[in-house]
Amino acid sequence: MVRPKPQSVDRATALRYMGAAGWQPDAASTALLDNAEQQLMKTATPRAVWRRLPGTVLPLQNCGHDLERHLKGCDEVLVMTATLGSEVDTLLRRMELTDIALAATTDAMASVLLEQVCDALEEELRAELLKSGRYLTGRFAPGYGDCPLELNDEICLAADSVRGCGVAVTGQHLLAPRKSTTALLGIADHPVTGTLAGCSTCHLRETCVFRKKGTTCFSQK
Repeated sequence: MVRPKPQSVDRATALRYMGAAGWQPDAASTALLDNAEQQLMKTATPRAVWRRLPGTVLPLQNCGHDLERHLKGCDEVLVMTATLGSEVDTLLRRMELTDIALAATTDAMASVLLEQVCDALEEELRAELLKSGRYLTGRFAPGYGDCPLELNDEICLAADSVRGCGVAVTGQHLLAPRKSTTALLGIADHPVTGTLAGCSTCHLRETCVFRKKGTTCFSQK
C-alpha cells in the first residue's frame, strides 16, 4: 500500500544521523540539504504492509530478552514492513559515483524519511486499535538489542512483504530495497509502551559513536 510523504524531512534528526547534532548549517550546507531533500522527495515512493496476528504465531522464543520484555503483557503482535522503494536505491548509487557529500546527505535524509513514514503509520494504527479498547507498543526492529536479524525473514513472510510493498529479504537477512525496515509491535487490552533495549545487549556497543560521546541513541530521540 502506498503511504503519504510528510511535507518535509526532519533536518535536525538527519543532522544527528550525520554526526552533526545541534549544528546550524551554513549557506553551502543548507543548499546541500535542500538539494538532497528535493531529489529524495521527488524519487521516494513510500509503501508499507502490516498484519495483526496472535502472539503465538511467530517463532519468538529465541529472539532475545529485549524483544521478550518489549512484548510483555501482549497477547497479539502487529508485523510491519515499510520501504521508500527501489528508486531511492538507484538515486543513492548514482550519487555515490558523482557526489559523495550529496550521497551521504541524501542517505541520512532517506533514513529519517522512512522513520517519519513509519511514525505516521504507527499513529494511525494506534488510533484505530484504541477504538476497540486495544493498545499498541512502539516499534521494535530485528537487529535492535539482542534481537537477531534472522527475524526479518519471519516478519516479511508473515506480512507478505514482497507482494504487499516490494520488500524482500537477502540471504544475510537484510532488506531489499536498502531503505526499508521491519518492525514488531505488541497489542494488549491495557496500556503498554514496550521496553527499550539496553546498551549491554546491542550489537554495536563496542563501536557506538553515541557511547563514545557519553550518551545513547535512545536518549537522543
